[in-house]
Amino acid sequence: MKKLNIFLLSLIAVTVFIACGTREDELSNEQFVGTWSWAATTGGIGNINDTPSSTGIQRTITFTDTYIYTVKENGATVSEGTYNLLIEVTPNEHKEKLFIDFSNYPDVFVDGIDSSNLYLGDHTNDGYSYHYKK
Repeated sequence: MKKLNIFLLSLIAVTVFIACGTREDELSNEQFVGTWSWAATTGGIGNINDTPSSTGIQRTITFTDTYIYTVKENGATVSEGTYNLLIEVTPNEHKEKLFIDFSNYPDVFVDGIDSSNLYLGDHTNDGYSYHYKK
């Protein structure tokens, strides 16, 4: 009986340790945190090239360090929720890329990011590419 109690206590301790630890598979969102302003959308079947000046739409996307996002168009919130960063395989290039999984907005691949530019892409054939600036 004593061995069983020690085993159960050990099992509980391991479970608590695993549940309270940080997730090693969680990707850092540090580069994303902040507000990004939409600069252009290109591509698709019609090979569009939309910008804020050609559409009259001022769009921003804000990422917080607590994995909350908000999308606004002309100052009005059009989507908000949570997001996760994952590594997924692109359907066209068949390469692993960073993927943003939004709770209430279309998911996208990250085609590039630096301190002032964010490039996103649809994960569909003939998809769009989106450019945001910080």
